[in-house]
Amino acid sequence: MKSRLEAAGLSLLVLYFAYHAFAGEKGLGRWSDAQMELEDRKTELSQLETDIGRLRTDIRRLTPGSVDPDFVEAMARDKLAFVYPNEIVLITSEPSSAN
Repeated sequence: MKSRLEAAGLSLLVLYFAYHAFAGEKGLGRWSDAQMELEDRKTELSQLETDIGRLRTDIRRLTPGSVDPDFVEAMARDKLAFVYPNEIVLITSEPSSAN
């Protein structure tokens, strides 16, 4: 009788720990979710690093003493919609890239 009770108690204990190993707060299910989130964050980090590199290049092109006049002109045309007096402006229904 005692051995059956011990076996039942041990079985319940093993089931308890097995359940929490798979479905608990820090179980395998949560681990796989964390791995997918990690991959998403790595992708986001890669995109941000690319943006940072592009912005650093733009900063170097706008640094006093080494300003790139073509870059300044392109920025003024794109962001501020500047045009020369003899140019013709066509307005389209598509949204422009100027923000």
